[in-house]
Amino acid sequence: PTELWGPSPVSPVPAELQDAAKRFSQGGVSHYLTLTLDEAEGLLYVGAREAVFALATGTVELKAATDCFNYVRFLQSYNSSHLYACGTYAFQPKCTYIVSGGPQNPRG
Repeated sequence: PTELWGPSPVSPVPAELQDAAKRFSQGGVSHYLTLTLDEAEGLLYVGAREAVFALATGTVELKAATDCFNYVRFLQSYNSSHLYACGTYAFQPKCTYIVSGGPQNPRG
């Protein structure tokens, strides 16, 4: 069926949910392209140009920010204490493990 291959229609947010929706932005940061959800910790990791953010899903408040100086292209939960992130790093791709205290030495 062709409807399976076409784009899904986007429906507007119902009025009763509009007040519950939260918006996040950080000055000087753009290209919020990569997302990964850690349901166990209640965190939404957001990869952007020059930054990775960990947002509390219940409040959408910034928990921690780590400057990466690149476009973050891949975010994946590695284990209960680490997030694996890869970015363009000014056309020299690099990956790193991120823990709650900040980034570790780049790997790879």
